[in-house]
Amino acid sequence: MNFNLTLPLEERLKAIDHIQARRYSKLTGPSLDIATEGILRHLRACERMDVNPDVAAVREIIDDALNGRRVYAEPVEGGRYAAA
Repeated sequence: MNFNLTLPLEERLKAIDHIQARRYSKLTGPSLDIATEGILRHLRACERMDVNPDVAAVREIIDDALNGRRVYAEPVEGGRYAAA
């Protein structure tokens, strides 16, 4: 599935899964910030690897954002990644 990168994030989420798009639209404050960053990272990674975004990954990102957790990898020195 080829996603139009010019669409707003909520529209891109609707194309992936309307249920997750609805959950995302209800987020506010820090949860919204965490989810937005995590979903954007996921979409960029999918684009780099030329694979479709994973509904389960988006669901997990939103669940973790609701719990105040960032669970995506963050770059550290040496080009390696560590779980945050």
